[in-house]
Amino acid sequence: MEKGQFFSVRGLACFETTVRRSRFIACVGPASTRSEAERFVKDMASKYPKANHYCRAYRFFGPPGEEYSADAGEPAGTAGRPILGALKKFSLLDVAAIVTRYYGGIKLRVRGLIAAYGETVTRAVESADIIVKEPMTAISFACSYEIFSILNETLSRAGADFSASSPVFGEIISGEINIPKKHSDSISKELLDLKARARFFTYSISR
Repeated sequence: MEKGQFFSVRGLACFETTVRRSRFIACVGPASTRSEAERFVKDMASKYPKANHYCRAYRFFGPPGEEYSADAGEPAGTAGRPILGALKKFSLLDVAAIVTRYYGGIKLRVRGLIAAYGETVTRAVESADIIVKEPMTAISFACSYEIFSILNETLSRAGADFSASSPVFGEIISGEINIPKKHSDSISKELLDLKARARFFTYSISR
């Protein structure tokens, strides 16, 4: 793995098990921001509306070391922390995990809960498509219609990720597209040239 790259997951991976009548469903998926992680958790939780607990954890590439976990009503440290620990075990970043629990009537106590939450996420990750990613940077833009295709071609050459891009089409076109951070300096020169030739084009690059 090259310097600056990191492990993440592609797509959704889930694993379900039953521990002393309690049903545990772990799901992991890609999320590069807190809002993406929270949307992922909300979507997964909506599939199980009558569950007792929705415990979760996130880890992101940036800001450096940003991570979060929540016990969601379980005793402190028995759910969120082991879920986060499972993500760390595989060195995953830009990832979110949620474990949905249906209580089965038998208390698992602290050690039992820690083992159940940690193991369920571990098994979900083991079934996931683990990939190598590299740091991305966001380019926000607003442009006239006549240069939109040229802009897309320029960003494509820089390895742009269009999967999460949702341009807004109005009197102008605006949006945000991610490109590999290592190309941000070279692409900025091309965007400056494009701006000089365009009737209307503004942009900013996050660093």
